[in-house]
Amino acid sequence: MRIQLLFILLVGLSVASCQQEPTVQTTPSGFEYMLHTDNGGEKPVAGDYVTFHAYMRNGDSIVYSSRDQPKPPFLQIPKEAPANRPPNPIEEVLQLMGDGDSATVLIALDTLPQKPKGFENTDVMYYDLVIAEIKSAEDYAAEQNAKMEEARQKAEEMQKRLPEIEALVQSTLDGYKNGTLGDQLQETGSGLKYVIHEEGDGAQAAPGKMVGVHYYGALVENGQKFDDSFSRGRALDLPLGQGRVIPGWEEGIALFKGGTKATLFIPAELGYGEAGSPPAIPGGAELMFYVELGEVQ
Repeated sequence: MRIQLLFILLVGLSVASCQQEPTVQTTPSGFEYMLHTDNGGEKPVAGDYVTFHAYMRNGDSIVYSSRDQPKPPFLQIPKEAPANRPPNPIEEVLQLMGDGDSATVLIALDTLPQKPKGFENTDVMYYDLVIAEIKSAEDYAAEQNAKMEEARQKAEEMQKRLPEIEALVQSTLDGYKNGTLGDQLQETGSGLKYVIHEEGDGAQAAPGKMVGVHYYGALVENGQKFDDSFSRGRALDLPLGQGRVIPGWEEGIALFKGGTKATLFIPAELGYGEAGSPPAIPGGAELMFYVELGEVQ
């Protein structure tokens, strides 16, 4: 009963709806699974896209949860069995489930080339599944086309804003050099300086969070642009705290909430140091970045 009760706690099911231990069943390829909830809905067919939540457990210990990720995983049910590819237990069990159904796949670890991290001391992985949504290939394609059109329109809007951004960058840089920013200019203990042009009301950025950032980068010395996202029309998406950007960005972006518009003035030691980043950024260069934070996840 322990497996069933833990699974119920994980996915928020009602204990009262599962009074009996589910029966272990097998897929057409012989993989073992237990069906916890069967709402009687239509099952996915070849070509459908299935979005689902998943938990990988070593006994009672959760090693992975898709609910910790920005988006749940999904897969497309193949229209025909791929040549020379062994059967996939997750794929097979998902085809036996409908919207809102939940199940646990029992994966024998001796069938894998090696045991995954966190499963070294066991012979079975419990892989809990909950189907969130099933879409036909046609509906999925239409949705993707709509998203692409929306992204194209947003890109055009950002590209049109480039002259406005360049003017703001220049005026902010002039104020920085002339010492006329006054109390707008703030400084951290590391020497990072920043100006908040517009305070956002979204979630606070922090290490471990995913952020989307539009930016315009220039050299403080002469205002020469070396990179920007507005001309591309696409924000930079990155996880904070993983060292994927310069230290001045890691510290600076974490100061703001989603929706904030600000300018960072980054000393060389928090940027590219004495080596610089040739040919655009010379050694020892102080940098400025105008940034606009999108959604923080």
